[in-house]
Amino acid sequence: MSVDDRKMYPCTCSDCGKESQVPFQPIEGRDVFCKECLPKHRKPRSENRGRY
Repeated sequence: MSVDDRKMYPCTCSDCGKESQVPFQPIEGRDVFCKECLPKHRKPRSENRGRY
């Protein structure tokens, strides 16, 4: 299944209130962000992630 074949679900961004679509079923009570707001809410990746 390609990215274009994924089922998309309507949602409202918890940050800006914009109507959007996401490739997963949103769960009531959990925040969902549009692609513009999502980077503001992601935790920064550690440069040493996965290394010992």
